[in-house]
Amino acid sequence: MKLVTLFMILSCVTGAVFGAPVDPDPDGIGIYFSQAADGTSWCTDAAVGSQLKAYVCLTRAVDTSGFTAWEARVECSVPEAVVGFDLRGGGVNAAVEPEFVVSFGTPLPYGISTVLLDITLDVVWEWSIALRLWPADAPSGPKPLPAYTTTALAGTYRTLGYSLGWDAATMVPSWCAGINDDNCLTGPSVPADNASFGSIKALYR
Repeated sequence: MKLVTLFMILSCVTGAVFGAPVDPDPDGIGIYFSQAADGTSWCTDAAVGSQLKAYVCLTRAVDTSGFTAWEARVECSVPEAVVGFDLRGGGVNAAVEPEFVVSFGTPLPYGISTVLLDITLDVVWEWSIALRLWPADAPSGPKPLPAYTTTALAGTYRTLGYSLGWDAATMVPSWCAGINDDNCLTGPSVPADNASFGSIKALYR
């Protein structure tokens, strides 16, 4: 009994020290269904007809002085599923959604996971929906990655790594969040059903 109690205490202490896991690499950006960007929260299941939120999160930023700007573009495999975007921290977008070149009048405070953007989604059919991030088409920062700036390094852009990586040969970022996706354990993918459905729709236009 004493051993069980000791194990429970150690488990609680360990959880308090390390907290929930986020992207292992510093200066990461991804899309999650948890604001903490914890575990495998880039994947979720949802009933057809339901609505849910996804979060663009900057994880484990190297510069913790407060965020003054960020740049990226959001892509959804089912564009009509996106109901709207809500910027965090009173940010101002100089681009047109889903392109974001955002600056803040008051710096956004640092967090191990800092939510930059809320994405509201409608689950419009039973097939999966995938999301990913690209560099902004007309960035003020460096290419080929999304980027951020902070109060400590004003005017200096730090590039952000994609949470689930990218294909170096094609320069294409990986799909980094998925709804109702059977491939979520290995990373979200574009479902073949979506492509087939798109082809069918094209025949009847």
